[in-house]
This record gives sequence, C-alpha cells and structure tokens, in this order.
Amino acid sequence: MAGRTSTSFGMGATITILGILSLTFFVLTAVFFNKFYDARGQVQNLQTDSTKILRPDERGLDGVRTLVAEADKDRKSLVAFLVDSQARTMTRVTGAKTDTINELTRKLETIKGADTAPLLSLINDRDAQIATLQSNLKAAEAARTQAQADQQNEVARVKGIEENHQKTIDALSKEVSTYKAEVEQYRTGTDTYKSNVDASLEKDRTASAEAIKRLDAQLAKSSEDNLILQGQLQALRGLKNLETFRGRPEATLIDATVIAVDGGQRQATISIGGKQKVVLGMTFAVYADSNSIKPDSEGRYPAGKATLEVLTVDETSATCRIVSELRGNPIVKGDVVANALYDPNKSYKFVVFGNFDTDRDRIATALERQGIESMIISWGGKIDPDLSGDADFVVLGERPLVPPAPGAQVPIEVVQEFIRRQREVERYDNLQKQAQASSVPILNENRLYTLIGKTPVRAR
Repeated sequence: MAGRTSTSFGMGATITILGILSLTFFVLTAVFFNKFYDARGQVQNLQTDSTKILRPDERGLDGVRTLVAEADKDRKSLVAFLVDSQARTMTRVTGAKTDTINELTRKLETIKGADTAPLLSLINDRDAQIATLQSNLKAAEAARTQAQADQQNEVARVKGIEENHQKTIDALSKEVSTYKAEVEQYRTGTDTYKSNVDASLEKDRTASAEAIKRLDAQLAKSSEDNLILQGQLQALRGLKNLETFRGRPEATLIDATVIAVDGGQRQATISIGGKQKVVLGMTFAVYADSNSIKPDSEGRYPAGKATLEVLTVDETSATCRIVSELRGNPIVKGDVVANALYDPNKSYKFVVFGNFDTDRDRIATALERQGIESMIISWGGKIDPDLSGDADFVVLGERPLVPPAPGAQVPIEVVQEFIRRQREVERYDNLQKQAQASSVPILNENRLYTLIGKTPVRAR
C-alpha cells in the first residue's frame, strides 16, 4: 500500500512536471512564434524600406556598386554616404548644404542656359567671359590713364594759352588807355577847331550867298546872251548852207512844252525827261509858240521870253528852275521850249565801276554793277570799259574792300583773290583821279537815277 502510494506520488509528480514543461514549452512556443512573426514583419518592413532606398534589380548596377564601395571606404551606409555627398555638393554649388535637387533646379532656372548646359561648361564659359571682361577692363583702364594724361596736358596747354591771352589783353588795355588819352586830347582840340571853323563857315556862307546872288544874275544874262548867240549861229549856218540846205520849219525846232508852272517856287515842268535823255544842268529858252522862233530877215532867231535850267529829271518830265523871265510876259502852261544844241538821239557814254546796291538790301556788291549797266543801256546810253576821251560820265559805286593780307601758309586761291581785290581798289582810285583830272562828271548811284529819271528800288 505504502509502495503504491509512493509510486503513485512519483507518477503524479512526473506528470505534473511534464505538464509544467509542456505548458512552459507551449508558452515558449507561443512567445517564439509571436517574436517570429514580429521579426518577420520587421524584416518585411526593412525589405520594403530597403526597396525604397535600393531595389534588388539596381544592386548590380556599376554606379551603385561604385557608390557602395565609396561608402564602405568611408565606413558609412550608402544612404549616409549619399546624404553627405549631396550636402557637400550643395555646399559647393549653392552654398547651403540643406538644399535639395529640386531647390538646386529652381535656382538654376534663373541662370541663362543652365537648364540644358552642364554647370562646368557654364562655369568655364563664365570664366572665359570674366577673363575677356578683365582684359577689356585693363585696356579701358589703360585708355583712361592715357586720357587723364592727355587731359592734364590739354589743361596745361589751355592754361598757357589763357595766360598768353591775358597778357595780350593787358597789353591791349594799356594801349587802349593810351589811345583814349590821345583821343580825348584830339577831341578837345577838334572842338576848338570846330568852333573856329563854324564861325568862319558862317562868314563864308554869308559871302557865298551874296556871291551866288550876283552869279545868278550874271548867269541869267549869260544864258540870254548864249541863246541869242546860238540863234545867230544857227542863222549864220543856215545862210551859209542856204543853197544846199533848206532850214527846218519852226515847229520842228520845238523840243518840249511847259506842262506846269509854280511861280512861287520859280519852277516850271517840261514834257520831256529821262527817256529823251534830258540831263541835269541843261538849259532851254521859252517861247509862246513855234511862230515866235521864226528868224528875221537877216536869219537871226529872237531871244526867248524866259530861260529854264533843269533841276530834276523824271522818266517823261523834268523840273526846271526859272533862271530869267521877261517882265510882263511870264511863263504859262502851253509855252514851248527849245535848245539849239539839245539832241535826244545822242547816246551818252558811261564808265561804271565799284560796288552797287541796286536791290537796296544795304549790301553793295560788284555783281550788282551789271544791273546799273543794264539800266544805262535800256535808257539808251553806252558802256565804255575804260575812261577814254569821249566818255561823258563816270559812275562810281562804293569803293571795294581789301581783306587783310594773307599769311604764308594760306592756299594759292586765297592769295589770288587778295590780289584781284587789290587790283579792283587800284582801278577804282585811278578812275576817280582820271575823271577829276579830265573834268568828266562823276556820278554815284543816286545821281545816276536823277540823271536818267529812274526811281530807285525802296530799301528793304
């Protein structure tokens, strides 16, 4: 009994231990399978993460193996190696190691050509451009330095010119001061001389007025005597040639008629003028009609009832001064006038030279001389190239101007022009002297207009 009990107890203990061991094994198996499934999940997660980092088909690529080898050398994982490499690349490229590829791409979009060209090519091109710009900058700097030197030289030259100019101005100012003193002295002496001359001139005017009055009376008597002598001369010529020449009728001796009379001014207007070549100073005898010019039995022509002297000449009329007039028989409108020596068909010869202002623009030129010559020719006169023995008038314009003598380095054309103008001045002076010596009347432009009865152009 006791043995059965001891054996039963042992079996029970064994069974209990086996049960405990089985339970323990079960528990351990459960724990193991739980950890197995956890580990398998982690492995699957790691495989998934590893696939995200590097797929199995990419492991055999040459580039991947090279990167893995580089990472092994640095004792880093491939990812750490790549992150570190990207950080160093971004630090070299953008300056910020935290920049990503997308950030780098965005920044590169602002650089022209970076979207297609490699960065090193762009850097090399930029380095070449910088080198070119630096070379240009050196050249520009050298040019600037040379320009500064030239500027300094020019400033020095201009300063020298200004100093010389100032010296010239000072010298001229000194001379002007001297001239002013001399001019003031001359002016004082001139004022005194003018006062003396004015007093003497007034005295001479009084004497001249009296002399003119006497000469007018003598001239009137001489004109009457002249007309009488002219009439007698014509009569003698008529008697001499009576057998071969028959005298003109009295009506053909009439040269013009009196068309107006101003007794207060002692003037009369006759019906001929510049077109008929009436000139200043010409005298005419006045008759009541053509019958009054009839010669007597001895061939002598009677004296006129008055004598006229031409004062001004218009185109078709002339204003005359009444030199003498018979008392009780005044000049009236309709009277006729005659001058035995007057010939409207005579052609006067003119010598024209100098500068003229026919267009009245206040600028006298040698070219406008042609206008004066054309005017004389249309009036019926003739142009002589030079002063000869039969010239009637010399028409002189303004004296030509001679420019300053040219220097030694001027062109030959300038020298020739100077010589030509100098010769024109010499010819002008010679014509004036010859005309005065030979008593040929000298007319200016305005006196020529008066002579030929032309109204000048109005000044602009």
